[in-house]
Amino acid sequence: MRDKHEPMRRAGWRRYVHLTTCAVLLAVPAIAKPVEAQEHRALAVFDDNGFAERIARTSPELKALRLEFEAARARHGAAGRPGPVVLSGEIEDVPDGYDLGGAAIRLEIGREFLTGGRSAAARALAAAEVREAEVALAAAERRLAARVVQELARGVAATGTARRLAAEDSLLLAAEGSLRDRFSVGEARYVDVLRLRTERLRVQTDLAQAIADARVARAALLGLARPEDRDELTASLDSALIAMATPDESLPAAPPLDSLMMLAGEVGVADAAVERARAGQDVTRAEQRPLFAASIGAQRGIGEDGGRSFGPVLGASLSLPFTARRANAAATLAAERDVEAAEAARVAVVARVRADLAGALALYDAARERLSVYDAALLRGAREERESALAAYRTGELSLLELLDFERALSRAEIERLRARAIAAEAYANLIAASAGGR
Repeated sequence: MRDKHEPMRRAGWRRYVHLTTCAVLLAVPAIAKPVEAQEHRALAVFDDNGFAERIARTSPELKALRLEFEAARARHGAAGRPGPVVLSGEIEDVPDGYDLGGAAIRLEIGREFLTGGRSAAARALAAAEVREAEVALAAAERRLAARVVQELARGVAATGTARRLAAEDSLLLAAEGSLRDRFSVGEARYVDVLRLRTERLRVQTDLAQAIADARVARAALLGLARPEDRDELTASLDSALIAMATPDESLPAAPPLDSLMMLAGEVGVADAAVERARAGQDVTRAEQRPLFAASIGAQRGIGEDGGRSFGPVLGASLSLPFTARRANAAATLAAERDVEAAEAARVAVVARVRADLAGALALYDAARERLSVYDAALLRGAREERESALAAYRTGELSLLELLDFERALSRAEIERLRARAIAAEAYANLIAASAGGR
């Protein structure tokens, strides 16, 4: 025997699941705030001049998304409110077709009443749209910050490489002066002159490439800002690239995968899409419940003897949804399919984002390990020996090949360390960008 209370229990269970999901979504921002703070602190390691924040304040893309968010909030404030009062009137039995004074007149004021949960369903649907706009805005802000860090990392690495190659060329130039003096008195071979000049040509070629790379990264970074703000950023950017070209080797640890999943923009948008589909389903159900309308007014009537009478008018109407069963069933099925599609899309998004984040985490961890291999104390000690090595070459205690090998090895180690840090910074930025996702 079928339990007559089964439909009520099912409806109650659906309502419980819906409310629980809403509570979880509302709690996610509070839970995610510490992770966002950790991200901001980590990004500040690579962007200690706050370029991301300065660019975000005037970003055209973020401005458009902020306006979309404000529009969604405004729609939420207007959702679920009853419609306006309707004034209606009738004129009947007009004598001679124009004598309104002898006609029967009726005036009514009426309005519809949103019954069957229509107001709550409309507000829930608007709230889901607000959530979706909010998640899209937050994801765009994180993508922009990651892009700034990427371009800064490339610019810092290229600027540091150019400075190091310029220093190497300066040392080789000083060595060339000593070599010319020794060659003029027959104490050096011509092959040593060719070898030194060849080395300088290599260094200058690499230097030109590094300068070009720095200009490209600088232009890409300035391109993220509005044209009217670029002049203000240019001077501070140039000094920042030089200052950050010799950074500390310590790098922040990446947030856990589960924490990044909580902040994943695409997952948040998918969650909001599920909530929007469910709210749309509630709206469909509410619209299939009876709608009540009432009116009140007054009328003037004309009797057969020509006498006039006045009296109140009361009216009421009630829609009968059961008269449109097929249409209601089709709308209900469509709403259910929308929910199923949104839930399936969310599962797919979660799986893809988790895989992308796991790969990005692995790349960042590998970049941190690669950077940790460099011994800062050893590099600093070798750097301090450069002038001593040049002096030893001038006195003949060090051969040209030994000087070139020393300087080439030191320069290569320092440049590779800069590149390793840039790769780590880009890996962290890619991690944040993967968490933010595309719109």
